[in-house]
Amino acid sequence: MQAKKMSEEEVNELKRIVEKNYGVILDFSSFDCYINRRNEVYLIVKGISEDLIKIASFAGVYFGRLKRNEKIQLSVEGSQIVGKHATKNVAILDDENLARFLEGLKCKWKELINCERNNFVLIKHGNDFFGSGILREDGIESLVPKARRVMRTIKKV
Repeated sequence: MQAKKMSEEEVNELKRIVEKNYGVILDFSSFDCYINRRNEVYLIVKGISEDLIKIASFAGVYFGRLKRNEKIQLSVEGSQIVGKHATKNVAILDDENLARFLEGLKCKWKELINCERNNFVLIKHGNDFFGSGILREDGIESLVPKARRVMRTIKKV
């Protein structure tokens, strides 16, 4: 894995960014945090050999990508870790709009919890979190990766 282990100072900065954006104080004490050249953060359980991590293609859970202006775009798994305690930037969707979000389409929110426009929001439906999107004036832009999108139907041509 072409990533370096984050220093204690960098992990504290990551905690601060997550708290600033989502209102959650995370405890990374049982994880080693790694970051690659594309600013993607991975969480790996403590105790795994550094040598093993260096030769692995990938390891741990992809948490999210650090962006400019102290923002973080959380992955689906990152949104599930952070979401259950989030007090900021959470968008609640109904069934129809959740389906649109999972298809990679723009959707509307049912309710917003302390959200900032043009910022990343966690997508919530019921008690579950489905990833992140960008809150715009007219809706939420889906950030579901193409490989994870759900197709409603395949139309005959």
